[in-house]
Amino acid sequence: MEKFYITTPIYYVNDVPHIGHAYTTIAADIIARFKRIFGYKVFFLTGTDEHGKKIEKAAEEKGISPKELADETHKRFKELWKVLNISYDKFIRTTDPEHEEAVIYFWKKMKEKGDIYKGKYVGWYCIPCESFFPSSQVEDGKCPSCGRPVEVLEEESYFFSVQKYKDRLKEFITKSNFVKPDFRQREVLNALNDIGDISISRPRNRVQWGIPVPDDENFTIYVWVDALINYVSALGYPDGDKMEFWPADIHLVGKDILKFHALYWPMFLMSVDLELPRLVFAHGWWKVQGQKMSKSLKNVVDPFEISSVFGADALRFFLFRETPFGQDGDFSEEAIKSRYENDLAKDFGNLVLRVAKFAESNFPSGVRKLGLPSFGDFSPQELLSLWKRAIENIDLFSALSYFSSLVAFSNKFIDSQAPWSKLKMGKVEDAEKIIYNLSYLIKIITFMIYPFCPETALKISRSFGFHSLLDDSNPKTIQDIVNYDEVFRVKSTGVLFPKIGG
Repeated sequence: MEKFYITTPIYYVNDVPHIGHAYTTIAADIIARFKRIFGYKVFFLTGTDEHGKKIEKAAEEKGISPKELADETHKRFKELWKVLNISYDKFIRTTDPEHEEAVIYFWKKMKEKGDIYKGKYVGWYCIPCESFFPSSQVEDGKCPSCGRPVEVLEEESYFFSVQKYKDRLKEFITKSNFVKPDFRQREVLNALNDIGDISISRPRNRVQWGIPVPDDENFTIYVWVDALINYVSALGYPDGDKMEFWPADIHLVGKDILKFHALYWPMFLMSVDLELPRLVFAHGWWKVQGQKMSKSLKNVVDPFEISSVFGADALRFFLFRETPFGQDGDFSEEAIKSRYENDLAKDFGNLVLRVAKFAESNFPSGVRKLGLPSFGDFSPQELLSLWKRAIENIDLFSALSYFSSLVAFSNKFIDSQAPWSKLKMGKVEDAEKIIYNLSYLIKIITFMIYPFCPETALKISRSFGFHSLLDDSNPKTIQDIVNYDEVFRVKSTGVLFPKIGG
């Protein structure tokens, strides 16, 4: 069985989860579900990043220890993943003892390779980003990443020898299409030209909450070194049984942390002689009325709240139907309500309900195959193949566009064929043929929506009697999906997307 390894970033526990965390994690879940159902042995990793100055500071403000903060906050992420039907295989915490041991082992390997040395650092430092920035990137004393004030720091530090790996990494990125979307790859190559050796430690008197540098407890390992190693520590690095999944097939990240994953992480891996990930995919941000979400602007979208109003499937659908994955999107309750009422309730839900009710009322013993379905020049099989290719290319927006196209065709088909009219004329077999064709289309539609809206898809599959289609313990091919059932035994689904507030 072919293996597939997908990761989200690990999320800081200095605050509660927001829509950005949900966005990345749902995307990973969509791809993981898709791969599983096509027969891959999947390992899907997510978790929380629990070390560093940010956590220290947030805990201090609450009057609790950093570990107490982490123990409290990481549960909120787990709760949200349950609400959103996230099918992760492992949830890692960087305070896990196994992770800390792996980080120390990894550090020692880089040191043995001659890639870590001690020196002095002078530069602009941003506490929220836990990063140094060169003067060329700092304007008006503000961090180029988050826009908050930076301060000048001069301190001893351990450094990683970037120069040793720059040419090798440049060649790898260029030849392998390592970063997607393509315009992000160009950004990474430009950034690679400008980076020098990087500081990978912090003085312990300034950052206490972290993993001590081996053999020098005056320093803490830089949180980004610690965090990135989670992708292998979760597999049991250096010799755990899950290391069979390495290298990662996809690291999904937000665009703001791309440089850590596409520049620093590959060089660290080169240093310890591990294979590089196959792809880093950087998506955009969700904004509100064109502005980045922030607590100070009070415009942070709470995924718990949105899910409680519209349901998890509607949120999952909206995030990937509203804007192409990779670009920035603009979130509003009006937009999600429109997608809910039109795309989901009116177009999709109403189609399924009409067909199910008609089939249950008029063909209670089952809708038989009375000849092969025919749709003229239209090919649902071809649309399904395009959908599959889109998800393989992480084009989740196009995948849902193909789904919507099939829903639109099916609605036109039921209206033009008018099976109720055939019944009135006594043409029962003609009506049954039409309902069979529609049930066949709904079977393909349900498969297409399953990775995005698993709860809804499972409900439809049970109503139409093809629930085995969504059983990922029995791998599928395109041919399996487009095969014709002998009979559809249909029970009404009920209303799939109830009126909001009704």
